[in-house]
Amino acid sequence: MNYYDLALKRKSTREFKPRKVGSDLLEEINDYALTCPRLLKDAQTKWQILLGENTFEALSGCAGYHGFMVEAPAYLLLLSDPCPWYLENAGYMGEEMVLKLTDLGLATCWITIREPEKLKEKLNLATPMVPAALIAFGWEKTSPGMRIDIKSPSNISLKQRSGQIAPKLYLEDAVYEGDWGMPSTIQHWSPRSDLYRALIAACCAPTALNRQPFRFIFDHNQITLVILPDQLTSPENAKLNTGIVMHDFAKVMEQQNSRAGQWNLTPADNGYHLPKGAVAAGSFSL
Repeated sequence: MNYYDLALKRKSTREFKPRKVGSDLLEEINDYALTCPRLLKDAQTKWQILLGENTFEALSGCAGYHGFMVEAPAYLLLLSDPCPWYLENAGYMGEEMVLKLTDLGLATCWITIREPEKLKEKLNLATPMVPAALIAFGWEKTSPGMRIDIKSPSNISLKQRSGQIAPKLYLEDAVYEGDWGMPSTIQHWSPRSDLYRALIAACCAPTALNRQPFRFIFDHNQITLVILPDQLTSPENAKLNTGIVMHDFAKVMEQQNSRAGQWNLTPADNGYHLPKGAVAAGSFSL
């Protein structure tokens, strides 16, 4: 897979054709899931493909965006041991599968799991693992679809999409240099450099409700990912967002310079003057 191109190509789809995903594709997805890259090497996880007419009904009420559940011909569910950073790991693994599905020509949409225990009960899942990530997938409708319109936590609705893809975070606004709030010299970087492309991919990463509450601090040989407080992003979704952004950055860096890197989830306190409520979620050595 070309992670950079796929990160730019991927988009969230909320309307799918009723056409079923073929058995050959489902088998390929199942096989790929067995070796899905992860953020936590030792975390116990399991992917399940959910099919059938009753799946949408089972998921409704315990998954979806503030009551809006996306109907699709198939869903990918990640079950995980509830260990430390399991949601960050779920975001990382889920984004890998999203880009794989995109590479296969399928459309995707991340779905928020609102009540994981209720979801387990409705799906008759007899396992100590917990539902950690849910992704709708299938064939995209070509007609203009729906978008989520957010005015406040109590005023969220679906509106007809005009055709424009949800805006992404501009690189100039996403990256500080040396300390919080310090403008970067990114305008002088080569657009073909591994760091530039990795940051572009990360800025295109999907986040809950397209809020993109994250920034980066570039400090000599290290990138720090900062997660910002956001009233419309739950703590669970903030952790999934973290893993998703980490994935797109790390995999593009790896593919660009042929050297695997790893996010440090317990970064040192470098004295950055972060705003109130912001958290340094991880650091990546360059």
